[in-house]
Amino acid sequence: MSNALTTSPKSLSGASSPGPRVRGASGGDRDGLLHLRQTNGNRVGSSFGGSGGAATGGSALNGPGSFSASLRCTNTIVAMTPNAFVEEISNPPSPMSSERLVEELTDQLNKAIKYKEGAENLLQVLDTKKPKEAKQARNQVEKEYNARNQEISQLMNRIEAITKPREVPGVTRAANKFKGEPIRPASANNGLAISGAPEWDPGSESPTLSLTELLRDLEEVGRRPEYYVDKANSLVALFKRHPNLKYELAWNTFGNRVQNMLLNENKEVVAAGYRIARYAMTDLRSLKTIRALYTDEITIISLVKESRANVEREQALKFVRAFIEIPGGVQEISRGVVRAIVACAEQVDDRLRGVSMETLAEILILNPSLVVSAGGVRVLTQVLSEGPYELSDTISLAFLYLLDLPATRKYIRPGNDLEIVFSVFTDSYSEKSPAPEERLRSNAKVISCMLKSWPGLLVLSMYDLRALKSLVSALSIPSSSVRDIILELFFDIFRIKPPSWSSTFLAGRRLTTYGRVTNLKSESDAPKSPRADDAYQGNLVEHFTALLLAVFFEADLLRSLMALVEDNSDPAIVRKTTLLLGEVLKLASRLLPSTYSARLQLLPELFMSASNFRVPTRFAASAAVYRMDGLNRTLHRSLAATQAPQRVSVDDEKRGQRQVEQAKLKIYMAIDDRHFSGLIVDSGVLNAKSHTKWNWDALNEMIQGPLLNPKRLDEAIKGTKFMKRLMSFYRPFKYKFSDVKNTKPNQRYVRTGCALFYTLLQTPEGVRYLSENKILRQIAECLAQLDRMSGITSPEPLFSTSRLIGTLSCGYFAMLGVLSSDPKGLAMMERWRMFNMFYHISDSLDRPDLLELFVSNMDFTLEGHPRIILSKALTMGLKSVRLFATSHLRGLISTAQSSQTPVDSKTNETAEWAIRLLITQLYDPDVEVCETAVKILEEACNITHSLEYVVKCRPALDHLGEIGAPLLLRFLSTSVGYHYLNELDYINREMDDWFHGRNDSYVLTVEASLARAFADEEPLKKRPGDINTIDRDMMGIVPPHFYRELARTSEGCILLKEKGHFNDFAWFIREHGQEEEDAEVVTKVKGCLWAVGNIGSMPFGAPFLEEADIVESIVKIAEESQVLTLKGTAFFVLGLISRTMQGLEILLEYGWDGTTSTMGESLGFCIPLKLGRLLSVSSVAPWYHTGDETNQINRPSSLSSVIGDDPVDAKILTAIANLNNHILESGSTKELNRLKASHVTHFQSPDLFRRVMTLIESFRYRQHVRRFILDLFEKSVVERVFSEGRADSEVESPDTGILGGLGQ
Repeated sequence: MSNALTTSPKSLSGASSPGPRVRGASGGDRDGLLHLRQTNGNRVGSSFGGSGGAATGGSALNGPGSFSASLRCTNTIVAMTPNAFVEEISNPPSPMSSERLVEELTDQLNKAIKYKEGAENLLQVLDTKKPKEAKQARNQVEKEYNARNQEISQLMNRIEAITKPREVPGVTRAANKFKGEPIRPASANNGLAISGAPEWDPGSESPTLSLTELLRDLEEVGRRPEYYVDKANSLVALFKRHPNLKYELAWNTFGNRVQNMLLNENKEVVAAGYRIARYAMTDLRSLKTIRALYTDEITIISLVKESRANVEREQALKFVRAFIEIPGGVQEISRGVVRAIVACAEQVDDRLRGVSMETLAEILILNPSLVVSAGGVRVLTQVLSEGPYELSDTISLAFLYLLDLPATRKYIRPGNDLEIVFSVFTDSYSEKSPAPEERLRSNAKVISCMLKSWPGLLVLSMYDLRALKSLVSALSIPSSSVRDIILELFFDIFRIKPPSWSSTFLAGRRLTTYGRVTNLKSESDAPKSPRADDAYQGNLVEHFTALLLAVFFEADLLRSLMALVEDNSDPAIVRKTTLLLGEVLKLASRLLPSTYSARLQLLPELFMSASNFRVPTRFAASAAVYRMDGLNRTLHRSLAATQAPQRVSVDDEKRGQRQVEQAKLKIYMAIDDRHFSGLIVDSGVLNAKSHTKWNWDALNEMIQGPLLNPKRLDEAIKGTKFMKRLMSFYRPFKYKFSDVKNTKPNQRYVRTGCALFYTLLQTPEGVRYLSENKILRQIAECLAQLDRMSGITSPEPLFSTSRLIGTLSCGYFAMLGVLSSDPKGLAMMERWRMFNMFYHISDSLDRPDLLELFVSNMDFTLEGHPRIILSKALTMGLKSVRLFATSHLRGLISTAQSSQTPVDSKTNETAEWAIRLLITQLYDPDVEVCETAVKILEEACNITHSLEYVVKCRPALDHLGEIGAPLLLRFLSTSVGYHYLNELDYINREMDDWFHGRNDSYVLTVEASLARAFADEEPLKKRPGDINTIDRDMMGIVPPHFYRELARTSEGCILLKEKGHFNDFAWFIREHGQEEEDAEVVTKVKGCLWAVGNIGSMPFGAPFLEEADIVESIVKIAEESQVLTLKGTAFFVLGLISRTMQGLEILLEYGWDGTTSTMGESLGFCIPLKLGRLLSVSSVAPWYHTGDETNQINRPSSLSSVIGDDPVDAKILTAIANLNNHILESGSTKELNRLKASHVTHFQSPDLFRRVMTLIESFRYRQHVRRFILDLFEKSVVERVFSEGRADSEVESPDTGILGGLGQ
């Protein structure tokens, strides 16, 4: 939910960007002469909100005020002119360009992997056909498969080469050492950039002396532009090498140097002046000092210039954006500068249009009154509906942020500024043809973004759901494109992911061909073990989705969908509507209370139409009912298939498998000699030596069946060549099995080999035959080839890295894993010294892949060498091996964790052994390994027995800090863990910590989780030690809370009552629940609400609600608070309270109904019986709107106060004022040209220029008009204005900084 619960610009930007936001900087600072990408409505960058996620560095590295790297032209060399500047070619590619390359390579890699999977599937199909028929096709497929394998390998190497940190070679040029390339002069002969920065030694350089020399050089007059640019580049490089140097500047002296550069005739010198200024700014004092040098006026003049001065305009805009990065600096941005940015944003063909809009959006968040008075809101609202479409969703976040608080909500016109995005759909009623699809999709994306936030949903629900009803009614427009996009919008809003067979249904093919429902298991992720804590973890995303369903049901969504189903004009739309209708009804039955969903499931209008034989729509309605019935049956089958792993425990599955195996064994044990001989012949092993001609399905069935009978196995060994030929195929040095390519179809050979080893271990005859066969001796010899102490070497070992990847040689480890599961197999491995060789291999650090293969394939249920080697890998291996082995421990305890029945002693002992190893991993020197161990232990603690055993081991977690906090919280859920933590005095310390501050940080954690969940973003790649990273599975789930864990036990509730924290929270909520001005108090209220909700969600904590009588106050906040995100927090907290039956009964008294399961258990979703009570935004609706720049109050000066006494000046100023009216623009332009021709001296007056600048700040002028006005005055007039200002400033006392003695 973008901005679902955000109350700060940082939270707002995080809602749609996974990267940490650097205000005003979202990309590399490549400050060469940039040829910016022509926008033409295309997004040119995102330094705010959604798409600026590339910002991972910060302004310190990327340069203050930098643009997103997407603004940059793909060509780093620009057109050569005598004074042109280019980026230095020798510099490495920017981070953003590397990211784009990695993204493209990843796309190619994904395609290649899909091609490879297709080839594997085709090979499986060809295996079912006769070899002669499929020989040619198989050769072609294998050729394609090999080509794709090679392509995948090359792409992975390229991606690794780009992403792997590279060694930075020694450089001798200062500019090459930093990411931000300076603007460089071109050489006279070829125009290419030549570094002008002198070679420097960091140890011998004196920063103060270097700064003094550079500023003296910049003072020289009459030099070529290249000289000043080169010195400016060196000065910026000096600031980068010595960041603290800029804090010691004497700004009066330094500012004069900057002003001289800004007044230069050459645009590259002016750009270099802007660049120096923004790198030197540090605090508000420096901002005020540099503004005193008339930089506002200079910036306005620069932004007005034509496109050939883009290098200057770009640096001017970066200079303005640098103000935003300094705390309080946005207050120093003048209204005139903002109007200049607005003019750039209004110009459709301006290259800086996109970044100008995003700059306005940032300023709108930090200082909304400034943007409103400058007319920026009007420009931004146009972006929402008219584009650039790539910016619309980002700009909408700024409006959503303003809507949260009453103090900023007044700048948005109710029912106008946001509802404009619906016009593209509603206007289709009157237009002959609908809007372009790009515009429809862009507006639909903005609407989705708004409806996934509390401010957006509540504001769009004003005026009796007027906006939402208009969207629903737009489904009746006879336009397939409009209907299709609106239906997709509803799929997105309700977070409905259509099943895989939906494309078949939407294409019009019958679903009766869909019979293999079990294939759906592969669609979802691997089934996770059910968490015992799931009943107490509220899904906030689903709770919000339940509210969205209720709101749209009030807006007559179902009626519109049923009407659309009866319309046969477009069968594809009808099928899509039918699918949406079925999914919505299924969602409503699960999320909404019965008071809402019961009457909706009947679809009365549709059935009435289908049963009315007098209306022509009866056939369409009957067909719709038939389609929905078939669709629901398919949905039910798919739901059963995907949920089966969650309902059936691992033990139940194993028990069923054992029963099937026992039944098969009884059947195969009773077969006669003739039948057995027929099975051997059918396998094809005796008829052909080539394994490709064998019937592997029959072979596998026979190995797992009749050969388990000792008599039949003895016959196969002694009576025929069956076992000899089969074992010969698997012997390594026969190079048959070991040379087979490692493909998905060929994995059946590995499975059959493992089954063969397992079968041989079951009978004494098989054990004897396996121990005497050469296969184990040869496998041991292959291991010895890698053991340096064995004395056996080979130029190409069978277990080399390339062979393990490309062939089935890795399958031998799976067969050894079968041996390790049986004591007799372990004895065979010890006989051939395999464990000795594994010990030696584990000591070597050059083959971690062998150790990982060992860990992943061995069976650790028995005491013995495999456990010792795993323990060694956990403590002595490389980091990658330790991390892999630690993750593998999750699987060893998963049986006990997912079991719903008492586990046997063997399984229990293995789980306890794995827990002991995990506790050892808590002391690993690498943080990432510790985090993984904590995560696995936290999952293990969902089972009471495992939790008690972990507590029994008494792990010390103090050294982990915040990383171990979730595990300690898990200990609180049982009495044993409570007493253990109480002995450590952890509970009292943590309780005080949460009471005095952690509650507030918890608010930010929840809001970040919600924001990423509703934005459907992948979580950030977890960095070691980063405790704020949210796992994908936990996004939108209530994070662990100390008070919730404390309330799980009676001892915790007793302590909570003694401390009186719950009563303190309840008092604060009652006293400050209606706060709407102080943001800190609002955050504190949210923290108290989450604490109360988490306590009340526990059975032991529910009585606190009744004793404190706090539910009424929470309901009042949800229905009456003027802070919209605070209303949302109260809504979620009421859902937590409804998780207990006691809380549900209390909510019913206040008009809120909860959702319960078929067994009567509360699901934690509650909705008010009267939605209007929750959706009300203000008691005074609509709120009062503060006017924009058309309001006289927002103008800094009226025309009458500017005109003065001179009649000629009055005519000039009146004509200039009339230029803001497009009707009077032509006449005023002619009048000004006439006045300039007849009164030249007046246009040389500095006083008149100042008054003109006041008019430019007071009125709205388009870009070409602003350029015309400023061109009326000569450059000398501007210089006189600034020189007079400089003379006035020199009267002040001189600075005493490091440049105080420097001459002027």
